[in-house]
Amino acid sequence: MVRTRWMSVLAVLLLAVSWPAAAAYPDHPIRYVLHVSPGGATDVMAREIATVMQKQVGVPVVVENRPGGRGAAEMAEITRAKPDGYTIAAVTSTHLAEFHQTLKRYNVGSVDWIARLVTEPYIFVVPAASPVKSMKDLAAAIKAQAGQMVVAGFVKGSGANIAWEMFMASAHLPSTDVNWVPYNSVGGGVTAILGGHGAATVAYYGLVKDQMAAGHLRVIGVIAPKRLAELPDVPTVEEQGFDVPASWGQWRGIVAPKGMPQDVRKRLGDAIKKALDSPEMKQYITSNAIEYDYAGPEEFTKFVKEQDAITEDWLKKLGFIH
Repeated sequence: MVRTRWMSVLAVLLLAVSWPAAAAYPDHPIRYVLHVSPGGATDVMAREIATVMQKQVGVPVVVENRPGGRGAAEMAEITRAKPDGYTIAAVTSTHLAEFHQTLKRYNVGSVDWIARLVTEPYIFVVPAASPVKSMKDLAAAIKAQAGQMVVAGFVKGSGANIAWEMFMASAHLPSTDVNWVPYNSVGGGVTAILGGHGAATVAYYGLVKDQMAAGHLRVIGVIAPKRLAELPDVPTVEEQGFDVPASWGQWRGIVAPKGMPQDVRKRLGDAIKKALDSPEMKQYITSNAIEYDYAGPEEFTKFVKEQDAITEDWLKKLGFIH
């Protein structure tokens, strides 16, 4: 009886000691690790949300670019970090594709899925001086050049690359009819075609809008259920006669090391949602033709498992995995 009473007292004392530590989270800077180089869409958005998020949490949120190995450098960093809420990382649909290819040591169970942020439609882009004015023009140019066209894009097997391959399959063109040159970010592909190092790329509106306004780039197609409000004169790929799933887009989120305490996980998720709901982020989302698509830890985890199955199926269809 006495032993039981003392154990109860000890439990209360331990709770009193541990609760203030948890309640103080966060009390020092949070690292936000990225798998891409500076300047790409993922990098730009991460820096936007980090700036707003640090106002919510009261500590600096420091962005660290760890490109390399098609996400391997980032995954190595996030999986060896402590699950204490002070290290988070960017994640996109491309991660799922890489888990089945170059990052086979990882899977959806390797991290804690904290929050889905947005989804972003893929767009097909060519230099403004190109004679290609539509998706049909693009298909015809690929066929006419017989494997000579250079397409500058994100790594093979990425969401953007799969979007391209979906178009090629719908146009009844083999992958070998173009030379896909991979870059470390979607922004790298945009820079390449601006510099004359590619005839086309798959990107996002936010990455090209300034160059479009300057007359350097042209968007010829959008993968989306309907035309983008920011590009009302650009038909969807489906409108132009190509059977590409309108729901195939890039989603962006945040993950953390596996095993984060539930209370810290919830606080982190809540802080991210408050940042995403801020006037600054709403303006950023609207101006870049991105769709607000927040999901908390449980919903995001369920969504990722479903997306992983779809991604694996498409990778098999396209011959990237067996």
